[in-house]
Amino acid sequence: MQTEQTNRIVEKIVEALGKGEIPWRKPWRSVAAHNAISGSEYRGVNALVLNLASHYPDPRFLTYKQAAALGAQVRKGEKGWPVIFYSTIKKSGENEGAENTGNEKAKTFRFMKHYTVFNASQCDGMPEMESAAAPVAQIVEADEIIKRMPRAPRIVDGSRACYIPSQDIVNMPPKTAHWTSASAYYDTMFHELTHATGHETRLERDLGGNFGSEKYAKEELVAEIGAQFLCQSSGINRAEVEENAVAYCQNWSRVLKNDPKMIFYAAAKAQAAHDFIMGKEKT
Repeated sequence: MQTEQTNRIVEKIVEALGKGEIPWRKPWRSVAAHNAISGSEYRGVNALVLNLASHYPDPRFLTYKQAAALGAQVRKGEKGWPVIFYSTIKKSGENEGAENTGNEKAKTFRFMKHYTVFNASQCDGMPEMESAAAPVAQIVEADEIIKRMPRAPRIVDGSRACYIPSQDIVNMPPKTAHWTSASAYYDTMFHELTHATGHETRLERDLGGNFGSEKYAKEELVAEIGAQFLCQSSGINRAEVEENAVAYCQNWSRVLKNDPKMIFYAAAKAQAAHDFIMGKEKT
């Protein structure tokens, strides 16, 4: 059963649905994928592949030879990531067999090279990153909730926050990922753990919706409201966290055609998720 405090959270979100949009902010700053030797950031399709497709907490990438030059070794069985590099060469514009008058202009040709790079975390013997941020402050009550979650999913470090149902894994940027605050870190963790309660081995919600669909939007609302309930239970329900939650729910309310009734559906599912994580699952 919802308490007066959790009802207040839901009411605040419902009230905000009709107001102006507040763009959702990612509460951590990721370092862009870059070459471990030159320090140059990858651009274009390379940035797309290495920043989004890979989920490593370390933003450094390098070739097999570059790793060896640093005294590191790519671990056996690791698969690399394809990158492309464009360069140019100049060739004389003179025709074969024609007399060279010295007036021919050189022509520039563009060509593409393919390379395979590996993430620093795929290598043994790599030097530590020099610019890691200080870890976020520990909130003991929140850590205890995470630690004591029944039948918890595996939590691994990654470049973005997400729950992967097929592997039952919560992927989270580490505490050294330049989080805006400790509360932002735990709020995001609670969001992903709420998603994890929907797994078939727990509360068995439908997690199969495609991005942008109504089904997907419903689950996102469940996860965000569940995170707020858990923040409340751990004593970190701060204005910063609430503002971000309202903005997040506003975003998905557009997908749901601004149907405020859906919030109450999500709140009920979020309450069940909260109770599960807190060890209060109904038997």
